[in-house]
Amino acid sequence: MTLRYRSVSGHVKNKNETMQRLVDAVGAIIKKNGYKGLGLNAIAKEADVSKILIHRYFGGVDQLVEAYVLKNDYWIAKAGEVKIETSGKTDRESLKELVSSLLRGHFEYFNTHEEMRSIILWEVTERTMVLNSISIVREGIGKLLLEKVEPLFAGSKKNIKAVTALLVSGIYYMILHSKKNESTICGIDVQSEKQEILDAIDQIVDWAFDV
Repeated sequence: MTLRYRSVSGHVKNKNETMQRLVDAVGAIIKKNGYKGLGLNAIAKEADVSKILIHRYFGGVDQLVEAYVLKNDYWIAKAGEVKIETSGKTDRESLKELVSSLLRGHFEYFNTHEEMRSIILWEVTERTMVLNSISIVREGIGKLLLEKVEPLFAGSKKNIKAVTALLVSGIYYMILHSKKNESTICGIDVQSEKQEILDAIDQIVDWAFDV
């Protein structure tokens, strides 16, 4: 039988529902106030539950934030797809299309997900154990993909790791810059010329895989 309790608002909720409300509350606070708005009392108030439950179900605010990011980070969410797609594919064309698809998806997701933009901004401006551990998980997924792709570049002067790193980090920066400053980058309006950027991602990946 599922353990049930009465929240501060008087509504009866089960454990799983409350955990989801707490995770959702993290996203809501980040969207409204940025990552600096996160705190035990603020999250409990947003979720409309006792703050004791944050410790009971997650162990603390850091672990709750980690649960939120693990659920919403683009690359972590793509882990299963990367494992499936790379398990039986070794041909150049299939792997090239997979890399292009993931990078295009990265651009689209980050451009529309305000909460994750705040998380990445937090990650690059402050060092925390939680975000560092998430970065390691994210890197592990990238490693899985690149280990499958790298053999295609044996003997080539092209470094697919460097190309991918530039594309991933460039996407992060151009979108953060566009959203924060509402200005162009190299004459490109990221919001109105999205298709040109997506086409450029494909062109760069095509160039990289032409070995």
